[in-house]
Order: sequence, then structure tokens, then C-alpha cells
Amino acid sequence: MTSALALAACAGPETETEAEAEAMEQTADEYDAAADAATTEAGEEMMEDKAAAAENQADALEDAADAEEGVLAQ
Repeated sequence: MTSALALAACAGPETETEAEAEAMEQTADEYDAAADAATTEAGEEMMEDKAAAAENQADALEDAADAEEGVLAQ
């Protein structure tokens, strides 16, 4: 990782949408952990589905944040 990338990674979110994407990624990670800890197959599948949905939402938010940052850079 270059020093510029390292600084950018440490700087935190640049937009509110980027912050929302990071929060949704954390939620997806929590669902993944809950799936790993599930005691039934149905519970594991339910949490995996929630994790996948949260990851998809995080991806959409990241795309929106990238678009916002592009507009801000102009």
C-alpha cells in the first residue's frame, strides 16, 4: 500500500454515504458472525441471507459514495 493510500484509509469516510456504507459493512460482518454461531441450519441460512443483503446494500452505498466523490472532485 502506498503512503497516499494508507493516509486515505486512515482518514475515514469522506461523505455521509460512505459512512453509511461502512456501517452496513459492519452489520454484514455481524450477521456473518451470527451465522457462524447459529445452532441450527435454518438459523445459519437466515443469518447468511441477511449478511448477503447487507453486503449488497453496502456495495450500492459505496457506488453512490463514489459518484458523490466524483461530483465533489469536479
